[in-house]
Amino acid sequence: MKYLGLLRACCLLSLVGRGLSAEDSEKLEGPDYESVVPNPGLKPSPDRSTDCLCVPYYQCKEGEIINDGTGIIDARKKPPPKDELPLDQSYQPPFCGAFHVCCRAPESNTVQPYEHRCGIRNPSGINSRILSPGKKGESDFGEWPWQAAILKVEGKVNLFQCGGVLIDRKHVLTVAHCVFHYKGLNQYPLKVRLGEWDTQKTDEFLAHDDYNVEAVATHPAFRNNSLWNDVAVLTLDRNVIFVPHIDSICLPNYKDIYEGQTCVVTGWGKDAYKGGTYSNILKEVNIPVVDNPKCEELLRKTRLGRFYKLHEGFICAGGEKGLDSCKGDGGGPLVCYRSDGTYALAGLVSWGIDCGSPGVPGVYVRVQKYLDWIVQVTERPLEDYWPLSDHSTQR
Repeated sequence: MKYLGLLRACCLLSLVGRGLSAEDSEKLEGPDYESVVPNPGLKPSPDRSTDCLCVPYYQCKEGEIINDGTGIIDARKKPPPKDELPLDQSYQPPFCGAFHVCCRAPESNTVQPYEHRCGIRNPSGINSRILSPGKKGESDFGEWPWQAAILKVEGKVNLFQCGGVLIDRKHVLTVAHCVFHYKGLNQYPLKVRLGEWDTQKTDEFLAHDDYNVEAVATHPAFRNNSLWNDVAVLTLDRNVIFVPHIDSICLPNYKDIYEGQTCVVTGWGKDAYKGGTYSNILKEVNIPVVDNPKCEELLRKTRLGRFYKLHEGFICAGGEKGLDSCKGDGGGPLVCYRSDGTYALAGLVSWGIDCGSPGVPGVYVRVQKYLDWIVQVTERPLEDYWPLSDHSTQR
């Protein structure tokens, strides 16, 4: 993306596809993880003649120490006024100091199991800004838990190919132009990494998890020259364990309308079409969805020419200077907020004309168009991909 580090691969017919060529592949180093490492929790300090422990104010909620990371953000903010502290949380005894509070130690059985629900964003991340204030456009750790990175395994090196998005415990959506050449192989040299945030660090608050790709299904009508029907489903070798920083996105229903809405695209792609650099930290950009007739009109003013016809399987977003997906973002999610508090997958980064040019939207796979094919591949009912509020929705 532009201003985001999102990705676009090169393709034919003067379209800039948003995947990576071999020479542009980014190395994602780091050890393999067979499971997510749980949070070891806080070790209580020695008893000092009180039934509470001194901890930073942001580690205390409702009088009890937080030991699962919930809500721990931006430790550099000033503590709340003393008269706004919750019950059982105080600055006493005095040895706690100016920026600590006295808080009860958690009972061993107070940590609740993670409750899965599709499309839930962690708007302030998970413990991500305790040490780092972040830069403009960077997401917080665990903010977009469905984000996936598609990697090609070459020896001991993982080469970044494109983005993807987790839709259930076993399947990831991405763009066909990133993976179609792997279709039909007996063994796939591909991995899917979930829970990634900073590609250059292996000591994040919670570990990422890697999965081997067991099968690749590209849409049967995919056309690599025009990128029509540019969608693929990757089947993982084992079920994903949902945790706060790894969870699935909701699929759209048949009646959702995204045109005119401001949505969010995420990825590690470049910040400019010519030159530019890839982002180490997952970036996010807010962009408006443009209706297809308007998008077609705008695209005809580019080198595509006045006879260009936009395929119905595309959805457009962006067109504002400097705000766009870009090379390296291909396959990544375009997600839109819904009134029930969840996010739905409106699109997958597919292609564009340059990156971030004013009046030129980026082009995405319209996921809504491919719902029937997706559930055919995953062999799951569509209702499994919707929040409960959508289970009565009909076409």
